[in-house]
Amino acid sequence: MLTILTLKMLLMIVYLAHWDWILTQSRKDIVSNINDSKFMAICPFDRNEIELGNYYKETNDWKLNRNKIFDFWGIKNLRNIIKDLNSDDIVHVFTLKSGLLFAFANLFRNNKTKNILTITGLGYLFSDNFKAKILKILLGFFIKRLVNKNFDFLMYQNGEDQKTFNNYSKYNGESFIIPTSGVNVKELELKKEFRNSNLKVIMATRLINDKGIFEYLELANLMKDSDFEFYLAGDLDNGNPDSLSESQLNEIKNSNFINYLGHIDIKKELKNFDINIVMSKYEGSSRILLESLYVGLICLSNNIPGTSELSSKFRNSFFIDENNIEEFRRSLDEIINHDAFSDNTQNILFGEDAKYNRELIDEKYTSVKIAAAYNKIYRYLRKEIESYKSEFI
Repeated sequence: MLTILTLKMLLMIVYLAHWDWILTQSRKDIVSNINDSKFMAICPFDRNEIELGNYYKETNDWKLNRNKIFDFWGIKNLRNIIKDLNSDDIVHVFTLKSGLLFAFANLFRNNKTKNILTITGLGYLFSDNFKAKILKILLGFFIKRLVNKNFDFLMYQNGEDQKTFNNYSKYNGESFIIPTSGVNVKELELKKEFRNSNLKVIMATRLINDKGIFEYLELANLMKDSDFEFYLAGDLDNGNPDSLSESQLNEIKNSNFINYLGHIDIKKELKNFDINIVMSKYEGSSRILLESLYVGLICLSNNIPGTSELSSKFRNSFFIDENNIEEFRRSLDEIINHDAFSDNTQNILFGEDAKYNRELIDEKYTSVKIAAAYNKIYRYLRKEIESYKSEFI
């Protein structure tokens, strides 16, 4: 006779995304902290194929052209993969784009798996881009049908996204907020020293317009003669219609007011900077903000639900309304003119604030905590427990 544990190990939790990077960020840490189930990764294999194999019991190469908004053959390939899933498996899809592609692949199928969609941010479709606004209107009816037919559960990272998308899609299932993807604190190298001059400012993000890249460049250019050094880290997102072009990236590389770093190892290199800036216009939840606060950086961010709902609880964190460039500049000047920088007590002041932030993240926002909340939802969908409610309600 099969025990409950043995039965669970026979079933699969499938993590699905349109980019392997999505499944090898915080999701690999979540997988590592759920020990009573086995996991499959379905995604296009890119530079993270080997790492996928280190964390997932099975991996499936979803042959999808990420450069296309709608890849018919990619959807057909996904359909061929998911048709072999067990009816008792749980499919957990990450990002709205991946969710819509999965729903199209499920058309005209008798879907028996339990499906979860985590909306990590509303993204391009809900941006201020004119084409996106037209597309959102045109797709409204189809998205309503697809989401309600294919997903038993929606997860969000902030309440504003939950309200906006549930209203737009007329979603009639259950939804829940888990405010971050989790931070693997054991891998982060902490900041030990705080400078009082030549402060290093960094923005680390995908290079897309809605991340506020051009606002950050404007700020750096405005302050190029100040006591700050500005750095930009990140890669182009060629599968995103909002991505910067190669020519725009070359202009950044050739500028005299910004230091472009390309891809960096956040876990090891974040400690080399003093201030982290987030100018994203839309964000489910900003993991780089949490990582920066844990490492010990001062953080300035655009005041949006994906930053303020989370990091308003922390010290060393400042919010700027509507990405106001002058307000970012004023806040930076205020930081460097703080008494702590003039009397060499900044190591004590900012060190204590960093300690407070770490304790709060350890208590609520680690990968271990998020994995426990995820697992509770998985157990709820398997009807092992009566409630998925957790500390994040």
